[in-house]
Amino acid sequence: MKKNYIIVLITSFLLIVDCFAGDAVDDWKTPLIKQLNGGSIIVQDQDGKIILSHHADKAMVPASILKIATADAVMTHLGKDYQIPTEFYLTEDNYLAIKGFGDPTLVSESLSMLAKQIKKQLSIHSYGEIKGFWLDTSFFKPHLRVDGQFDSKNPYDSSVGALLANFNTIYIYKSRNGKITSAEPQTPLTPTALKLAKKLSAGKHRINLGQNNELALRYFSELLSSFLKQEGIEVPVNIINQPIPENSKKLFVHHSLPVAEIIEKLFSFSNNLIANQLLIILGGTLKGTPADLIKGREVLTEFLVNTIGLNHFVLEEGSGLSRKNQFSARQIMSILMHFKPYQNLLRIDQKRFQAKTGTLNGISTYAGYLLLSFGDNYPFVIMLNKAKSSSDREKIANMLYQGISRSL
Repeated sequence: MKKNYIIVLITSFLLIVDCFAGDAVDDWKTPLIKQLNGGSIIVQDQDGKIILSHHADKAMVPASILKIATADAVMTHLGKDYQIPTEFYLTEDNYLAIKGFGDPTLVSESLSMLAKQIKKQLSIHSYGEIKGFWLDTSFFKPHLRVDGQFDSKNPYDSSVGALLANFNTIYIYKSRNGKITSAEPQTPLTPTALKLAKKLSAGKHRINLGQNNELALRYFSELLSSFLKQEGIEVPVNIINQPIPENSKKLFVHHSLPVAEIIEKLFSFSNNLIANQLLIILGGTLKGTPADLIKGREVLTEFLVNTIGLNHFVLEEGSGLSRKNQFSARQIMSILMHFKPYQNLLRIDQKRFQAKTGTLNGISTYAGYLLLSFGDNYPFVIMLNKAKSSSDREKIANMLYQGISRSL
């Protein structure tokens, strides 16, 4: 009898210890939830078991973590090796004709290489004096606007388009005595750059070409003309913006980087223009031309509903600029679970997180994968709608990492 009594006491003691141990394991959750200040969080282990969930079904503004959904849909539909074409022709009346399909990677380095390729192709065909540039932007619907984009000089407000250079931005340096130079050694200073820089103060400036499609095409033409001049080919900046005549002679097709590499750059720099360019390209490819945001939204919405299994969300555009976008943390988690094969495209922060941040005024989000020391990756989503700064999400993420690490 005494023996049984001792066994009962030991068993009771062990249960009490286990209970307190459980409390100790979870004691990090309460202060973390307080830090959310009405925000939401959800964390799962690799098997899909929820470790922590708070307001996970609350609709909130995702900001730039929405780019994960856009990237997932693009690679699912087009494939990670898909390359965006840009076609080059010579018209019968000797215009250098270029048809754009939205390649966002046409930067100075690639335009310089294109000038060499144009020279090579023109040498194969007999041609006289090149009269100018015939630019075909018909793949995109003209004058597209993205909700959340403003007529500011901020680079993240640069406009989308079928044919653009350097993300529709110009980087200049203006000295104190007013001298204007290119802030990039690889980029020639063009008349458009000089004109826009005259109104600016001294220092370095990244100028957004705004919503002026004609100005964007002029800058593209000026840059390419400068690189062609370096190759000994004079092409005046006379621009015709119409579909290329059918009897034009095709010179070659330039292909962008594989879309997976473009998306890696998209995540690294959180480039809003690249995100919406890809969304529009996706819409035009699957729904027909002219490509626009409406078709892009239709494709992404169908993907989220039919492939991911989401419902009751609001999608306005693909970069996260718009505050009309509304998703819950649980919905973003579902996207992360599908995106997992492409996880390595996300940037690694502090060797603890492979994730994407999102920031708008008062909005701070974070979504991706916790890289735990024992090799497991736990998907997580943090969404704050009363954030004072981006350090709020970082503090919560670190609390989360330390709490899970201690409890396992």
